[in-house]
Amino acid sequence: MPYQWLQNKTLPADAPAGGTPLVELKDSTLTLKAVAADHFYIDTQQDGKNVRINSRAVTQATGDHTAVSIKPNKTADGSGGLTGLEVSPRFQASMGGNDLRAILGDPVLKAGSGDIAAQVVAFEANLDFGVSGTRTITGDVSAFSSFLAIPSTYTYSALVSFLRVRGVNIKSWDAFLNVDDENTGVTTSSDPSASTNDRWIPVYIGTDKYYLRLYD
Repeated sequence: MPYQWLQNKTLPADAPAGGTPLVELKDSTLTLKAVAADHFYIDTQQDGKNVRINSRAVTQATGDHTAVSIKPNKTADGSGGLTGLEVSPRFQASMGGNDLRAILGDPVLKAGSGDIAAQVVAFEANLDFGVSGTRTITGDVSAFSSFLAIPSTYTYSALVSFLRVRGVNIKSWDAFLNVDDENTGVTTSSDPSASTNDRWIPVYIGTDKYYLRLYD
């Protein structure tokens, strides 16, 4: 039996069935459970403080380390969807402020020595469906999907764009896009000079507006 080091003696009516404790410690596994009809909340008392998970010194010399792993596993067939992580910071109506970011990816290398034998990536999006199966996927499959839902009644002093490349600090980018090989969506089978210029994609560099041609 797991060791129950903290238990609500007067569980609400919608608590887990069988009098299951809301806090359970078994070996090195700590399980925190919300009542059946509610979410589980972790809040700080001060606005300037955050919730820190596994923010510690990693002392192992070999082997990879993952600070946080979230892997919900759907085991019931049906029509419901599954979202691994939802981040939705917000300003209430009539409330203003400064920046509003949903996710900030900021890998840090402190100044000094210490080589990195592989890559440095702020965000990595991998679609892993295995190598076999017979599923049918009706919708699109994409690494990134963006939906713009902002009103025209706002005043926008700067540009509204899908992607922004910030000004560099010291070293410039070598390229805007790095494609491994021609099997990743790049084609040389058609000659654009023999095609019709069908659409343009506007690109701002500083305050100057340029266009990328699309051919049909």
